[in-house]
Amino acid sequence: MTSPRVEGQALVEVALALPILLILLVGAYAATRTAFLASRAESASFAEALRAGRNLPGFEPDLSRSIIPERDTVEIRPGREGDSRLLPAPFLSLAGKTTATVTVRKPWNEIGNPGGVATTNILRKTELSADCWARETSSGKRIQRWVRGGIVLGAIP
Repeated sequence: MTSPRVEGQALVEVALALPILLILLVGAYAATRTAFLASRAESASFAEALRAGRNLPGFEPDLSRSIIPERDTVEIRPGREGDSRLLPAPFLSLAGKTTATVTVRKPWNEIGNPGGVATTNILRKTELSADCWARETSSGKRIQRWVRGGIVLGAIP
């Protein structure tokens, strides 16, 4: 026969182990969700920087819905900065850098948004030089002048 104390040991072990297991599962869920949102925000910032650099029409609402379908949780801002240097100082600089900033704020609605859990905040910023050879940019006009000059000089014997 087993004593009553031994029969209750399994119940105590489950009562101690179950909360730890649940905390581990919730932590894995939170880390996975944050990683996916950060990856989507990074992709959106590159897409927006390319769009702004190439002077294409805006699609920020569609892009923000691709990250999270809820309204007012994703903010996408394009921007432009100064000239970018490809080569050292004696050489001329290229047309300006294009930037894009994506901010994602996601509350924990899935678990009832408890007061002690902070909202997930993700900020991704991308900076690149897109389409710096376009005809409308200063570096594109400079390159066209160099090419035309080379053609004219090549045509003169």
